[in-house]
Amino acid sequence: MQDKKHIMIVAPYVTFPHEMGMNRFIYLAKMLSTEFDVTLVTSKYCHFLKKHRENVPHLDNVNVVLLDEPGYAKNVSIRRLISHHAFCRHFETFLKNYARKIDVVYSAYPLIKTNYILGKYKQSKNFKLVIDVQDVWPEAIAGPIAFFSTPIGKMLMKPIMRYADKTYGYADALVAVSETYLRRADVNHLPDTLKSAVYIGGDFLFAKSEDKKTTGKLIATYLGTMAGSYDLETVVKAAPLCSEKVNIQFIGTGPHEASLQALNRQLGGHVAFLGVHPYNEAMRMLADSDVALNAIKASSEGSITNKLSDYICCGLPILSCQKHPEVEKLLAQGGGIQYTAGNYRELAAELNKLAEDRTVLNNMSQVNLSLAKEKFLRERSYKEIEKLIKNII
Repeated sequence: MQDKKHIMIVAPYVTFPHEMGMNRFIYLAKMLSTEFDVTLVTSKYCHFLKKHRENVPHLDNVNVVLLDEPGYAKNVSIRRLISHHAFCRHFETFLKNYARKIDVVYSAYPLIKTNYILGKYKQSKNFKLVIDVQDVWPEAIAGPIAFFSTPIGKMLMKPIMRYADKTYGYADALVAVSETYLRRADVNHLPDTLKSAVYIGGDFLFAKSEDKKTTGKLIATYLGTMAGSYDLETVVKAAPLCSEKVNIQFIGTGPHEASLQALNRQLGGHVAFLGVHPYNEAMRMLADSDVALNAIKASSEGSITNKLSDYICCGLPILSCQKHPEVEKLLAQGGGIQYTAGNYRELAAELNKLAEDRTVLNNMSQVNLSLAKEKFLRERSYKEIEKLIKNII
């Protein structure tokens, strides 16, 4: 009997189910392990929770490897760069000394450097490299920092852009979470059989709890990280203006949580901070909402994100301020309403309007349920990734 082909998945930012995330790479590892021998390489430091993992998480039929990384408190910081540099150093040592034959490496981007290292070693180690673009670095990190939009900032970014282009060029095949990202990464103009845009998606549809009763107030929920790319101050400022008809709640945590809570207290405490929950519990809480808030700053380079996938898989109407053509086109099908980032009065007015018309909410929900079934359910959409991997083995 022929040995199984060995696939290594490299994903520094992976989140495990107990860490409030059913991560794309966890799903892929489990899916591929039914046919291939799978090793998942990630960090001992959990990026989302900003803390170190004490034990190696268990995944059936998947070998999980945790590499050391010192960690960091803020997403935009020198300490983060130092932390990632340490992880990459440990990763290169690990890869150099890895004795087993690797057939395919399926690698998350970012980090840029882990992919660059894989590109350097793929010939000597004789493996094929699939890069899965989750975010377009350095563009994503430059977006929130105004300096990089200046002529001097753009000039300083050029060497990093060339580094990114060289790294993308190592890919034998490409996957991306949106068409926009796929176009950016496809520097070698790969044939269609070796590139695919596959939304992050979700494992299954989440319905409202059977005992969930419609209250007098609309429940609007933000699920995710409270960090610099997200327009959450606007949501907190909107809350007092719609509090008679709307309850707003945040699920998750992040470096900006303390300042958001302080602002919330100043304005009367109209936003409920519900903390971090295991993925299934967080999704149940989200599904029991009436509206989802896609609050992302105009400067963000984010595209079809994890949270957008979660919102759509819950069949929730979406209020979004994300200025991205692919997102706007998706929501324009009828499941979303656009408001202006930073305009808390407009957001409050849209929430009040939705609170008065449940028929509109139901219609929006049906649109997003259809979208979820067609484009976001992983059991269907991730077959494209599996097919692409088989094409290069």
